[in-house]
Amino acid sequence: MSKPRLLYISVNDGSDTRINKEINTLARDFDIDYIGIGRNTTQSFAKDKCWRFGLVRGHHKSIPVFLQYHAKTAAKCLFGRYNAVHVINENLLLLFMPFLWHRRRKVVLDVFDSIFLRSGGKHQWLQRLCYRFPKRLIVTDNNRKHLIPKPFQAKTTVVENYPYRFKEKIAKLQIPQAAGTPSTDGLLIFYNGSMSRSRGTDLLLRLLETDARIRVKMAGWVYDEPTRQLSEHPNVEFMGVITQQESLRVAAGCDYILSLYEPINANNINASPNKIYDAIQAGTPVIVNREVKIAAFVEENRLGYVMESFYETHYAELGQQLAALKSAFSFDESLRQRYTWEAVEQKLTETHLA
Repeated sequence: MSKPRLLYISVNDGSDTRINKEINTLARDFDIDYIGIGRNTTQSFAKDKCWRFGLVRGHHKSIPVFLQYHAKTAAKCLFGRYNAVHVINENLLLLFMPFLWHRRRKVVLDVFDSIFLRSGGKHQWLQRLCYRFPKRLIVTDNNRKHLIPKPFQAKTTVVENYPYRFKEKIAKLQIPQAAGTPSTDGLLIFYNGSMSRSRGTDLLLRLLETDARIRVKMAGWVYDEPTRQLSEHPNVEFMGVITQQESLRVAAGCDYILSLYEPINANNINASPNKIYDAIQAGTPVIVNREVKIAAFVEENRLGYVMESFYETHYAELGQQLAALKSAFSFDESLRQRYTWEAVEQKLTETHLA
């Protein structure tokens, strides 16, 4: 007996960590037709789970590539036979809304990064139109749910950005050393995911300038020239795009995971980074900036170092503090049990089956 069919609309190439988790979960109940954009499929980790997997070859900022993507996706929306439609982010829903009108009761909008939070409260009429259209909305935490306009909160489901449980043994789950104990060895920082100046590139460049013992491991997507330069630094190992389990394995061998967000808009300030929960699974503390709301959770649960500002300039002092405190954080086993994708993934499926 064949499964119901689900159209999954994204501009990602199938390498995104959250998208992979969602595809793995939805594939148990649906035959997934995936449409995205990418230069090749070598890092399309979601491909094997899909009934059909289609990429428009190229970069999503290329006008000819995006026009081709638009035409193919619009055709699927209009003429494909689907029991459900999953759309990543508001911009794509607004773009394909005219072609999805006849099946709007099957559409779920999944908000990773909100264009309306980035816009500072502008275009509220467009936001209402966007949120009124689908049968369900998905956001990544309760804080973001409360930022959804009240008329639409009842149809909003929180599917948290937790990682799969990391099943390998973590040697660092032990009694932490006293805070402030001097460190005689170096400092290894993991920088991963979407990497750019607004995510901490400048800070790492300055730290590397101040102390030759500091090293960085990078994995993910490079978004600007300073980050490309960072990836070529002699004290940096750049691993490209890797799977979530590989990322957790790397994180478990590092001293810190960098998780900074420049506080330039509400979307960044209210970020729900999977790195915080990766830290719990890997037993590796994070570095976060206090302007981001998730920093309070980090501080309360002693999950890492909270910088007073994203715009920290006392680099030598910061490096010394990070080295001194790197073994001063503890990770409760109950947190590792609670904050896993396995614990919340069924909510994703239910948004389509309800």
